[in-house]
Amino acid sequence: MDAERGSAGAAGSITVELESSGRRVLRLAGNVDTAVAARFRAEHGREREPVDAVDAGAVTFISSSAVSLIVMFVEASVAAGRRPVLRSASRQMLRVIQLAGIASLLPRPDPPAGPPASGEPRRPARAAERGTRRTDR
Repeated sequence: MDAERGSAGAAGSITVELESSGRRVLRLAGNVDTAVAARFRAEHGREREPVDAVDAGAVTFISSSAVSLIVMFVEASVAAGRRPVLRSASRQMLRVIQLAGIASLLPRPDPPAGPPASGEPRRPARAAERGTRRTDR
């Protein structure tokens, strides 16, 4: 994957990357605070190119300024006839997406259909894997 354009800082980064498949990915990582978002805006102006996916799996903090950047990229993508997906999101990012009410803008990719490649049937997730506790003990 080639980093096409972006804003990287010691604390966090925002980049738009072009994958070998031709898909564009908006990638956010680290502490994506207002300064990181402002630097990205200063470097790229108002231009918002369509993206196919958002990868926020390495986000440890995200400011409202950075969330607004994501929304602008998603809107540009939808206007261009694309439907970007949320490829990856950290727990912190998922919480912000829910609190901001933008989960419908960033659907998760559909899970693969059918049994796993090994041919074994899928097993239901255990409570610990779902992040819930059993209370009937």
